[in-house]
Amino acid sequence: MATRTAFFFRGGTYVRYDVNPSTGIDTVDTGSYPRDIGAGWDAMPVSFRNNIDAAVTWPDAFVYFFKGSTYVRWDATDDTVDASNYPRDIAEGWTAFPASFRTGIDAAINWGDGYAYFFKGPKYIKYNIGNDTVDASVYPRDTAEGWTAFPASFRTGIDAAINWGDGYAYFFKGPKYIKYNIGNDTVDASVYPRDTAEGWTQLAGVGFTDRLQEAIEWPRAEVTSFTAPASFTACATTTAPAVTAVRTFEMRAAMRQAHPSLCACGEYRQYVRGDFFVDGERINFILQDGVNVPPVVLRPRPESGAADDNFREDGRPASQNLLTHVDLHYGHRPRPTATVDLNDLYQPFPRRTGCTYTGRDTPSMKSPQGAFIRMDIDFRGRVIDTCNGGAILQQNEWTVTCEVP
Repeated sequence: MATRTAFFFRGGTYVRYDVNPSTGIDTVDTGSYPRDIGAGWDAMPVSFRNNIDAAVTWPDAFVYFFKGSTYVRWDATDDTVDASNYPRDIAEGWTAFPASFRTGIDAAINWGDGYAYFFKGPKYIKYNIGNDTVDASVYPRDTAEGWTAFPASFRTGIDAAINWGDGYAYFFKGPKYIKYNIGNDTVDASVYPRDTAEGWTQLAGVGFTDRLQEAIEWPRAEVTSFTAPASFTACATTTAPAVTAVRTFEMRAAMRQAHPSLCACGEYRQYVRGDFFVDGERINFILQDGVNVPPVVLRPRPESGAADDNFREDGRPASQNLLTHVDLHYGHRPRPTATVDLNDLYQPFPRRTGCTYTGRDTPSMKSPQGAFIRMDIDFRGRVIDTCNGGAILQQNEWTVTCEVP
Protein backbone atom coordinates (compact mmCIF):
# COMPACT_ATOMS: atom_id res chain seq x y z
CA MET A 1 0.00 0.00 0.00
CA ALA A 2 1.26 3.47 -0.84
CA THR A 3 1.84 6.07 1.85
CA ARG A 4 -1.45 7.50 3.11
CA THR A 5 -1.64 11.18 2.32
CA ALA A 6 -3.86 14.06 3.38
CA PHE A 7 -3.77 17.73 2.47
CA PHE A 8 -4.69 20.64 4.75
CA PHE A 9 -5.49 24.06 3.30
CA ARG A 10 -5.46 27.54 4.81
CA GLY A 11 -5.54 30.73 2.81
CA GLY A 12 -3.28 30.39 -0.21
CA THR A 13 -1.12 27.71 1.38
CA TYR A 14 -1.31 24.01 2.07
CA VAL A 15 0.45 21.21 3.92
CA ARG A 16 0.98 17.62 2.80
CA TYR A 17 0.53 15.17 5.68
CA ASP A 18 1.86 11.61 5.22
CA VAL A 19 1.21 8.47 7.24
CA ASN A 20 3.53 5.47 6.84
CA PRO A 21 1.21 2.45 6.41
CA SER A 22 3.75 0.12 8.02
CA THR A 23 4.67 2.13 11.10
CA GLY A 24 1.69 4.48 11.44
CA ILE A 25 4.12 7.38 11.92
CA ASP A 26 2.79 10.78 10.80
CA THR A 27 5.12 13.21 9.06
CA VAL A 28 5.13 16.65 7.49
CA ASP A 29 8.19 17.79 5.55
CA THR A 30 8.93 20.98 7.47
CA GLY A 31 11.44 22.03 4.84
CA SER A 32 8.80 22.09 2.11
CA TYR A 33 5.55 23.07 3.85
CA PRO A 34 3.51 25.19 4.15
CA ARG A 35 3.66 25.78 0.41
CA ASP A 36 1.71 28.04 -1.93
CA ILE A 37 -1.21 26.30 -3.61
CA GLY A 38 -0.08 27.74 -6.93
CA ALA A 39 3.36 26.15 -6.54
CA GLY A 40 2.15 22.66 -5.71
CA TRP A 41 -1.08 22.38 -7.71
CA ASP A 42 -0.12 23.48 -11.20
CA ALA A 43 -3.48 22.61 -12.74
CA MET A 44 -5.49 24.56 -10.15
CA PRO A 45 -7.24 27.57 -11.73
CA VAL A 46 -5.78 30.92 -10.67
CA SER A 47 -8.95 31.92 -8.83
CA PHE A 48 -8.59 28.90 -6.52
CA ARG A 49 -4.98 29.48 -5.59
CA ASN A 50 -5.56 32.05 -2.84
CA ASN A 51 -7.96 29.91 -0.82
CA ILE A 52 -10.20 26.83 -0.96
CA ASP A 53 -13.41 26.56 1.04
CA ALA A 54 -14.05 22.81 0.84
CA ALA A 55 -12.93 19.62 -0.89
CA VAL A 56 -14.27 16.09 -1.21
CA THR A 57 -13.04 12.88 -2.87
CA TRP A 58 -15.46 10.91 -5.05
CA PRO A 59 -15.34 7.10 -5.54
CA ASP A 60 -14.10 7.48 -9.15
CA ALA A 61 -10.92 9.29 -8.01
CA PHE A 62 -12.14 12.73 -8.95
CA VAL A 63 -11.65 15.34 -6.24
CA TYR A 64 -13.95 18.34 -6.07
CA PHE A 65 -12.69 21.67 -4.77
CA PHE A 66 -15.14 24.45 -3.87
CA LYS A 67 -14.64 28.18 -3.59
CA GLY A 68 -17.51 30.57 -3.19
CA SER A 69 -20.19 29.70 -5.73
CA THR A 70 -17.81 27.79 -8.04
CA TYR A 71 -16.01 24.46 -8.07
CA VAL A 72 -13.41 22.48 -10.02
CA ARG A 73 -13.07 18.76 -10.69
CA TRP A 74 -9.53 17.46 -10.19
CA ASP A 75 -8.54 14.12 -11.70
CA ALA A 76 -6.36 12.46 -9.06
CA THR A 77 -5.12 9.80 -11.50
CA ASP A 78 -3.15 12.31 -13.56
CA ASP A 79 -3.39 15.60 -11.58
CA THR A 80 -5.32 17.51 -14.22
CA VAL A 81 -8.30 19.83 -14.43
CA ASP A 82 -10.28 20.25 -17.64
CA ALA A 83 -9.72 23.99 -18.08
CA SER A 84 -12.38 24.12 -20.78
CA ASN A 85 -15.08 23.26 -18.23
CA TYR A 86 -13.82 24.49 -14.88
CA PRO A 87 -14.25 26.53 -12.74
CA ARG A 88 -17.97 26.00 -13.01
CA ASP A 89 -20.93 27.30 -11.00
CA ILE A 90 -22.07 24.99 -8.22
CA ALA A 91 -25.63 25.68 -9.34
CA GLU A 92 -24.87 24.12 -12.74
CA GLY A 93 -22.93 21.06 -11.66
CA TRP A 94 -24.61 20.21 -8.35
CA THR A 95 -28.25 20.63 -9.22
CA ALA A 96 -29.39 18.57 -6.21
CA PHE A 97 -27.95 21.14 -3.82
CA PRO A 98 -30.55 23.32 -2.11
CA ALA A 99 -30.43 26.98 -3.12
CA SER A 100 -28.63 28.08 0.06
CA PHE A 101 -25.76 25.67 -0.65
CA ARG A 102 -25.26 26.74 -4.27
CA THR A 103 -23.64 30.00 -3.22
CA GLY A 104 -20.90 28.20 -1.29
CA ILE A 105 -20.12 25.61 1.38
CA ASP A 106 -17.82 25.52 4.40
CA ALA A 107 -16.74 21.88 4.54
CA ALA A 108 -17.35 18.49 2.92
CA ILE A 109 -16.60 14.87 3.75
CA ASN A 110 -17.08 11.51 2.02
CA TRP A 111 -18.46 9.18 4.69
CA GLY A 112 -17.33 6.07 2.84
CA ASP A 113 -20.78 4.46 2.74
CA GLY A 114 -22.07 5.92 -0.51
CA TYR A 115 -22.93 9.28 1.04
CA ALA A 116 -21.14 12.60 1.44
CA TYR A 117 -21.97 15.40 3.84
CA PHE A 118 -21.74 19.10 3.04
CA PHE A 119 -21.79 21.75 5.77
CA LYS A 120 -22.66 25.43 5.66
CA GLY A 121 -23.01 27.47 8.81
CA PRO A 122 -25.29 25.62 11.24
CA LYS A 123 -26.80 23.48 8.45
CA TYR A 124 -25.78 20.36 6.54
CA ILE A 125 -27.02 18.10 3.75
CA LYS A 126 -26.59 14.38 3.09
CA TYR A 127 -25.70 13.65 -0.54
CA ASN A 128 -26.34 10.31 -2.25
CA ILE A 129 -23.24 9.79 -4.39
CA GLY A 130 -24.64 6.94 -6.47
CA ASN A 131 -27.62 8.83 -7.85
CA ASP A 132 -26.63 12.47 -7.20
CA THR A 133 -29.59 13.30 -5.01
CA VAL A 134 -30.41 15.07 -1.77
CA ASP A 135 -33.67 14.35 0.06
CA ALA A 136 -35.23 17.79 -0.14
CA SER A 137 -37.90 16.80 2.39
CA VAL A 138 -35.20 16.48 5.07
CA TYR A 139 -32.30 18.73 4.07
CA PRO A 140 -30.89 21.27 4.76
CA ARG A 141 -31.04 20.22 8.42
CA ASP A 142 -29.61 21.72 11.57
CA THR A 143 -26.26 20.22 12.45
CA ALA A 144 -27.43 20.18 16.07
CA GLU A 145 -30.23 17.77 15.11
CA GLY A 146 -28.32 15.41 12.86
CA TRP A 147 -24.95 15.37 14.63
CA THR A 148 -25.97 15.10 18.25
CA ALA A 149 -22.51 13.90 19.32
CA PHE A 150 -20.99 17.21 18.23
CA PRO A 151 -20.06 19.49 21.13
CA ALA A 152 -22.14 22.68 21.25
CA SER A 153 -19.40 24.84 19.76
CA PHE A 154 -19.27 22.66 16.64
CA ARG A 155 -23.02 22.68 16.01
CA THR A 156 -23.00 26.23 14.70
CA GLY A 157 -20.54 25.40 11.94
CA ILE A 158 -17.22 23.75 11.12
CA ASP A 159 -14.20 24.82 9.09
CA ALA A 160 -12.89 21.49 7.80
CA ALA A 161 -13.57 17.75 7.88
CA ILE A 162 -11.64 14.63 6.90
CA ASN A 163 -12.40 10.90 6.86
CA TRP A 164 -9.19 9.23 8.03
CA GLY A 165 -10.15 5.86 6.54
CA ASP A 166 -9.68 3.96 9.80
CA GLY A 167 -13.18 4.25 11.18
CA TYR A 168 -12.71 7.81 12.44
CA ALA A 169 -13.35 11.26 11.03
CA TYR A 170 -11.93 14.54 12.23
CA PHE A 171 -13.75 17.88 12.31
CA PHE A 172 -11.96 21.19 12.80
CA LYS A 173 -13.19 24.56 14.01
CA GLY A 174 -10.91 27.45 14.84
CA PRO A 175 -7.99 26.11 16.91
CA LYS A 176 -9.96 23.03 18.03
CA TYR A 177 -10.84 19.62 16.61
CA ILE A 178 -12.87 16.54 17.49
CA LYS A 179 -12.40 12.85 16.68
CA TYR A 180 -15.63 11.22 15.53
CA ASN A 181 -16.27 7.46 15.72
CA ILE A 182 -18.04 6.68 12.44
CA GLY A 183 -19.22 3.23 13.51
CA ASN A 184 -21.21 4.31 16.55
CA ASP A 185 -21.61 8.06 15.95
CA THR A 186 -19.86 9.16 19.11
CA VAL A 187 -17.31 11.69 20.28
CA ASP A 188 -15.42 11.19 23.55
CA ALA A 189 -16.64 14.29 25.41
CA SER A 190 -14.00 13.79 28.09
CA VAL A 191 -11.27 14.51 25.53
CA TYR A 192 -12.82 16.66 22.81
CA PRO A 193 -12.84 19.42 21.69
CA ARG A 194 -9.05 19.45 21.89
CA ASP A 195 -6.46 21.93 20.68
CA THR A 196 -5.30 21.05 17.20
CA ALA A 197 -1.78 21.98 18.29
CA GLU A 198 -1.88 19.20 20.90
CA GLY A 199 -3.38 16.42 18.81
CA TRP A 200 -1.73 17.23 15.47
CA THR A 201 1.83 17.98 16.45
CA GLN A 202 3.09 17.65 12.87
CA LEU A 203 0.75 20.45 11.82
CA ALA A 204 1.78 22.46 14.87
CA GLY A 205 5.40 22.11 13.77
CA VAL A 206 4.63 24.15 10.66
CA GLY A 207 2.23 26.58 12.34
CA PHE A 208 -0.84 25.10 10.68
CA THR A 209 -3.30 24.62 13.53
CA ASP A 210 -5.71 27.56 13.61
CA ARG A 211 -8.68 28.03 11.32
CA LEU A 212 -7.98 25.39 8.72
CA GLN A 213 -10.16 26.00 5.69
CA GLU A 214 -10.32 22.41 4.49
CA ALA A 215 -8.71 19.00 4.73
CA ILE A 216 -8.86 16.21 2.19
CA GLU A 217 -7.95 12.53 2.42
CA TRP A 218 -6.13 11.83 -0.84
CA PRO A 219 -7.29 8.76 -2.79
CA ARG A 220 -4.93 5.81 -3.10
CA ALA A 221 -4.77 2.32 -4.57
CA GLU A 222 -4.70 -0.84 -2.50
CA VAL A 223 -4.01 -4.25 -4.05
CA THR A 224 -5.93 -7.23 -2.69
CA SER A 225 -4.38 -9.77 -5.06
CA PHE A 226 -1.90 -9.92 -7.93
CA THR A 227 -1.41 -13.13 -9.88
CA ALA A 228 1.42 -13.18 -12.39
CA PRO A 229 2.32 -16.14 -14.61
CA ALA A 230 5.01 -18.64 -13.71
CA SER A 231 8.01 -18.90 -16.02
CA PHE A 232 7.53 -21.12 -19.09
CA THR A 233 10.05 -23.38 -20.80
CA ALA A 234 7.66 -24.82 -23.36
CA CYS A 235 5.42 -23.38 -26.05
CA ALA A 236 2.84 -24.59 -28.53
CA THR A 237 4.89 -25.30 -31.67
CA THR A 238 4.65 -26.36 -35.30
CA THR A 239 7.29 -27.24 -37.88
CA ALA A 240 5.12 -27.27 -41.03
CA PRO A 241 3.96 -25.58 -43.16
CA ALA A 242 5.83 -22.95 -41.09
CA VAL A 243 7.88 -23.03 -37.91
CA THR A 244 5.97 -21.39 -35.08
CA ALA A 245 6.22 -20.99 -31.32
CA VAL A 246 3.35 -19.55 -29.26
CA ARG A 247 2.85 -19.10 -25.50
CA THR A 248 -0.27 -17.54 -23.97
CA PHE A 249 -0.53 -16.37 -20.38
CA GLU A 250 -2.76 -14.19 -18.21
CA MET A 251 -2.11 -11.46 -15.66
CA ARG A 252 -4.67 -10.71 -12.97
CA ALA A 253 -4.93 -8.02 -10.32
CA ALA A 254 -7.66 -6.93 -7.91
CA MET A 255 -7.97 -3.59 -6.12
CA ARG A 256 -9.91 -2.61 -3.00
CA GLN A 257 -12.77 -0.10 -3.01
CA ALA A 258 -13.07 1.25 0.53
CA HIS A 259 -12.68 4.99 0.88
CA PRO A 260 -10.09 6.40 0.53
CA SER A 261 -8.72 3.27 -1.20
CA LEU A 262 -10.15 3.50 -4.71
CA CYS A 263 -10.00 1.02 -7.57
CA ALA A 264 -9.67 3.87 -10.07
CA CYS A 265 -6.21 4.65 -8.65
CA GLY A 266 -4.83 1.16 -9.35
CA GLU A 267 -3.45 0.23 -12.77
CA TYR A 268 -1.45 -2.62 -14.27
CA ARG A 269 1.78 -2.10 -16.22
CA GLN A 270 3.88 -4.63 -18.17
CA TYR A 271 7.47 -4.41 -19.36
CA VAL A 272 9.54 -6.70 -21.56
CA ARG A 273 13.10 -7.46 -22.66
CA GLY A 274 14.89 -10.39 -24.27
CA ASP A 275 15.65 -11.99 -27.62
CA PHE A 276 14.12 -13.59 -30.71
CA PHE A 277 16.49 -15.72 -32.80
CA VAL A 278 16.10 -17.23 -36.26
CA ASP A 279 18.85 -19.65 -37.30
CA GLY A 280 21.08 -18.20 -34.56
CA GLU A 281 20.68 -14.59 -35.66
CA ARG A 282 19.01 -12.11 -33.31
CA ILE A 283 15.92 -10.48 -34.81
CA ASN A 284 15.49 -6.73 -34.37
CA PHE A 285 11.96 -6.78 -32.93
CA ILE A 286 10.12 -3.45 -32.90
CA LEU A 287 7.96 -2.94 -29.83
CA GLN A 288 6.48 0.32 -31.05
CA ASP A 289 6.90 2.24 -34.27
CA GLY A 290 7.61 5.88 -33.56
CA VAL A 291 5.68 8.80 -35.01
CA ASN A 292 8.29 11.49 -35.64
CA VAL A 293 10.47 9.73 -33.04
CA PRO A 294 12.75 6.68 -33.20
CA PRO A 295 10.97 3.32 -32.81
CA VAL A 296 11.07 1.46 -29.49
CA VAL A 297 13.03 -1.77 -29.99
CA LEU A 298 13.05 -4.87 -27.81
CA ARG A 299 16.32 -4.85 -25.91
CA PRO A 300 18.34 -7.85 -24.69
CA ARG A 301 19.17 -8.68 -21.10
CA PRO A 302 21.92 -6.32 -19.96
CA GLU A 303 25.27 -7.34 -18.64
CA SER A 304 25.63 -7.62 -14.89
CA GLY A 305 25.92 -4.23 -13.22
CA ALA A 306 24.51 -2.24 -16.15
CA ALA A 307 22.69 0.95 -15.22
CA ASP A 308 19.72 0.21 -17.52
CA ASP A 309 17.77 -3.00 -16.94
CA ASN A 310 16.55 -2.75 -20.57
CA PHE A 311 12.89 -3.33 -19.73
CA ARG A 312 10.56 -1.39 -22.02
CA GLU A 313 6.81 -1.01 -21.71
CA ASP A 314 4.79 -3.75 -23.39
CA GLY A 315 1.37 -3.65 -24.93
CA ARG A 316 -0.92 -4.64 -27.76
CA PRO A 317 -1.38 -3.37 -31.31
CA ALA A 318 -4.48 -1.33 -31.90
CA SER A 319 -4.98 -3.13 -35.20
CA GLN A 320 -4.01 -6.53 -36.59
CA ASN A 321 -2.66 -4.63 -39.57
CA LEU A 322 -0.17 -2.84 -37.33
CA LEU A 323 1.29 -5.68 -35.29
CA THR A 324 4.41 -3.76 -34.37
CA HIS A 325 2.50 -0.68 -33.25
CA VAL A 326 1.97 -1.04 -29.51
CA ASP A 327 -0.63 1.69 -29.37
CA LEU A 328 -2.41 0.16 -26.38
CA HIS A 329 -0.07 -0.39 -23.48
CA TYR A 330 -1.30 -2.97 -21.00
CA GLY A 331 -3.32 -1.70 -18.07
CA HIS A 332 -3.71 1.98 -18.91
CA ARG A 333 -7.30 2.83 -18.05
CA PRO A 334 -7.72 5.71 -20.53
CA ARG A 335 -8.28 4.29 -24.01
CA PRO A 336 -8.53 6.02 -27.39
CA THR A 337 -11.83 4.23 -28.05
CA ALA A 338 -14.54 2.63 -25.99
CA THR A 339 -13.96 -0.76 -27.63
CA VAL A 340 -13.82 -3.62 -25.14
CA ASP A 341 -10.53 -5.53 -25.35
CA LEU A 342 -10.81 -8.93 -23.68
CA ASN A 343 -7.02 -9.10 -23.56
CA ASP A 344 -6.78 -5.90 -21.50
CA LEU A 345 -9.89 -5.68 -19.38
CA TYR A 346 -11.07 -3.91 -16.22
CA GLN A 347 -14.31 -5.09 -14.64
CA PRO A 348 -16.97 -4.24 -13.70
CA PHE A 349 -17.54 -1.48 -16.22
CA PRO A 350 -16.82 1.38 -16.66
CA ARG A 351 -13.11 0.90 -17.27
CA ARG A 352 -12.13 3.86 -15.09
CA THR A 353 -13.48 2.32 -11.90
CA GLY A 354 -13.28 -1.45 -12.49
CA CYS A 355 -11.73 -3.25 -9.51
CA THR A 356 -10.38 -6.35 -11.27
CA TYR A 357 -7.89 -6.43 -14.13
CA THR A 358 -7.34 -9.32 -16.52
CA GLY A 359 -4.69 -9.16 -19.22
CA ARG A 360 -3.70 -11.76 -21.78
CA ASP A 361 -0.45 -11.84 -23.74
CA THR A 362 0.67 -14.17 -26.52
CA PRO A 363 4.37 -13.87 -27.35
CA SER A 364 5.03 -15.76 -30.57
CA MET A 365 7.38 -16.36 -33.50
CA LYS A 366 6.91 -17.56 -37.06
CA SER A 367 9.49 -18.44 -39.74
CA PRO A 368 9.60 -20.49 -42.95
CA GLN A 369 9.68 -24.25 -42.75
CA GLY A 370 13.10 -25.64 -41.88
CA ALA A 371 14.24 -22.64 -39.78
CA PHE A 372 15.47 -22.90 -36.19
CA ILE A 373 13.77 -20.38 -33.91
CA ARG A 374 14.28 -19.46 -30.26
CA MET A 375 12.31 -17.13 -28.01
CA ASP A 376 13.80 -16.02 -24.68
CA ILE A 377 11.78 -13.15 -23.19
CA ASP A 378 11.62 -11.63 -19.69
CA PHE A 379 8.42 -9.99 -18.49
CA ARG A 380 7.83 -7.65 -15.56
CA GLY A 381 4.32 -6.95 -14.29
CA ARG A 382 3.45 -4.21 -11.84
CA VAL A 383 0.42 -2.80 -10.09
CA ILE A 384 0.88 0.93 -9.52
CA ASP A 385 -0.93 3.75 -7.74
CA THR A 386 -1.62 6.44 -10.35
CA CYS A 387 -3.08 8.76 -7.70
CA ASN A 388 0.25 8.87 -5.90
CA GLY A 389 2.89 9.38 -8.52
CA GLY A 390 2.78 5.86 -9.94
CA ALA A 391 4.04 4.25 -6.73
CA ILE A 392 4.77 0.54 -7.27
CA LEU A 393 2.50 -1.53 -5.05
CA GLN A 394 3.38 -5.04 -6.24
CA GLN A 395 5.73 -6.46 -8.86
CA ASN A 396 6.48 -9.88 -10.34
CA GLU A 397 8.78 -11.13 -13.09
CA TRP A 398 8.65 -14.24 -15.30
CA THR A 399 10.29 -15.64 -18.41
CA VAL A 400 9.11 -17.36 -21.57
CA THR A 401 11.78 -19.55 -23.17
CA CYS A 402 11.20 -22.03 -26.01
CA GLU A 403 12.75 -23.18 -29.27
CA VAL A 404 11.75 -25.09 -32.40
CA PRO A 405 12.72 -27.69 -33.41
